[in-house]
Amino acid sequence: MAREAVPSPRMPDGAAAAASAARFRRAALATLWLALLFNIALSWVNANVAAINGSVVTAVQGLVMGLALGIGLAGRRGGWRRWTLLLAGAGLLWLVLSVLRQSVELKFLGDVVLIPAFALLGTCLGRRELIRWLVLAQLLIGVIATWELIAPRGFASVFNVTAYYVNTRGIEAETFWSGEGEGLFLNVERPNGRNLFASSGLNRATSVFLEPVSLGNWTVVVLIVLVTLWGRMGWGTRVLLVLSDLYLVVACDGRFALVCGVGILLGVPFGRWAPRLWPLVYLPVLVATLFALRATELLPRGGDTFAGRLRKGVDYLGRLEVADVFGGQSSASIYANADAGWAYLIQSQSLFGFLAFWLMVVLMARERTAELRSFVNAMAIYVALCMPISYSFVSIKTVAPLFALYGCLIAVARRSSEATGLLGLPIRSPKLSGAGVWAARPALGGS
Repeated sequence: MAREAVPSPRMPDGAAAAASAARFRRAALATLWLALLFNIALSWVNANVAAINGSVVTAVQGLVMGLALGIGLAGRRGGWRRWTLLLAGAGLLWLVLSVLRQSVELKFLGDVVLIPAFALLGTCLGRRELIRWLVLAQLLIGVIATWELIAPRGFASVFNVTAYYVNTRGIEAETFWSGEGEGLFLNVERPNGRNLFASSGLNRATSVFLEPVSLGNWTVVVLIVLVTLWGRMGWGTRVLLVLSDLYLVVACDGRFALVCGVGILLGVPFGRWAPRLWPLVYLPVLVATLFALRATELLPRGGDTFAGRLRKGVDYLGRLEVADVFGGQSSASIYANADAGWAYLIQSQSLFGFLAFWLMVVLMARERTAELRSFVNAMAIYVALCMPISYSFVSIKTVAPLFALYGCLIAVARRSSEATGLLGLPIRSPKLSGAGVWAARPALGGS
């Protein structure tokens, strides 16, 4: 007698989708942690287990980028197609420039692949997850920075940042500071001492980033999240992030962080009401202003000052030749201009890639939500101000959280427009309470 077929139990479609989204969120958050901490982990390995070289760092960073890309492409959440097109365009431009230079430089590809990779990763996350991750990261960074300030010798003995950068970046050991904090990064002490709390005698903290510049950039990223998602945070979270961010600015003695923070706080409120394309003008206006200041000798030359760094960046940009503008320079010449972010980006990606990067910063967000408008204005100010003095705006340490938030905000806006049929309207928090909150969570995707 034939046995009657027993139907296999199946998870309801809604529950299966929610479970899949939760898995992607966990994987995305784990990848963000890897992006934040892999350098300090490798530094510990180099100091305590075995010496490593630059190839290991490149391989680990490539793995983290690959994970971000894989998770984002597998998740295929809102806005993923535009980031995938950007990825394809960046790869094609790199191939063309590699043929033109007759050399293959993977770092130049990595600089631009980072952006769509972590934006794709961000499409799998909601705003609540990103805020929680940021709070935990900020607490960890603050604790390690405090340890470094209180006991620089102990911190240096555990991580030996000097040896890590000598082995993996080819920097000569003689260029590093050898004082109270021997074993730290080369510019943890300025030639003229600290700008903030100069009498404290403290070095500049580096925390998990191993260098003070990146810690300063991190504080700007936290500020961008604050001005973007302020209305979605409780007062406890706001106070914690504001006070800890101020502490870290002082800890790293961040001149750029202070200048950029003021620019964001002044510019974002105005940008909310300005035309959508308003952020496009930030960079050209800054370039014109700096060149005018240089022409009138109001921008001093040299010295370890913020104005001096701006002057150096303008000088680098003014010296670019035709071969530089079209991406035909050798890799060695390109790295020589690394102190000026815009010169580095033009030489490594060509003028076309440079312009495409700036347009991408402003125009990828077609959805006109209040949060995206604040975010784009803040990020455009950050990138524009960073370009004259550093190419750290394409560092994985800050690209990862910043563009994960960009991808997240676009995905949330896309999901909201698909659910309501209203495109381009400001997104508002749903007024839910009781059981309605729990019923809505899977549909909101943790946003």
